[in-house]
Amino acid sequence: MGRLVEELASEHGFAVVLRLDGSNNRGGTGLTRAALHETDVAIDFSTPAAVMSGNLERLCDLGIDTVVGTTGWDDRRAEILALARRSGIGLVYGANFSVGVNAFYRIAAAAARTLARCDGYDLAAFESHHRSKRDAPSGTALHLVDEVRAAGWSGEIDVTSQRTGHVPGTHELQWDSAADTVQIRHTARSRAGFARGALAAAQWIHGRPGVYDFAECWEKVVGEDGPSSASSS
Repeated sequence: MGRLVEELASEHGFAVVLRLDGSNNRGGTGLTRAALHETDVAIDFSTPAAVMSGNLERLCDLGIDTVVGTTGWDDRRAEILALARRSGIGLVYGANFSVGVNAFYRIAAAAARTLARCDGYDLAAFESHHRSKRDAPSGTALHLVDEVRAAGWSGEIDVTSQRTGHVPGTHELQWDSAADTVQIRHTARSRAGFARGALAAAQWIHGRPGVYDFAECWEKVVGEDGPSSASSS
């Protein structure tokens, strides 16, 4: 993801001035005032441990607006988001920065809202990713389940994860009954959609204090300009 963000940055008017990874940023030690003096926005697609053990804390201390596309840190979400709010930076975080996936969330919620009122349906969720993805179920799958629950689905949801090959990401919901099956699916052809969404979020968040979930602000990110249109959470 870091390589893709760098490759596509110029499409959004960005120049990459600093690249950090595990070799030069262990525990957030590479995030110094001197290293970041030309930086407007940081984009983090690292690991949950890196986000929690130094990256976001250092970026908050330095007042750098940030986009976090890393998933798997939900157990400390409240603490980390509170830190970002206190610091006054702008932060966009999300389970998935693909615009298509976020539209998929809306479709899933609409289907759940309708089928929750119908008897006889069981719901299963399936997600598949490349073998290097560390968290399972994916952050996207967990958010998808949250969307379905919020829409009124109270029954069980069987969630299956698969890690194999180089699959960018597939998410599917299937409602099954004796009469029929309803399936909805999102399939990523590449990770470029995630990178472009993160870069659009970086444009949007610069100079905009507050903490935003991409799933809740993505329509503003892709369709509106100016700090006056935002509302933080």
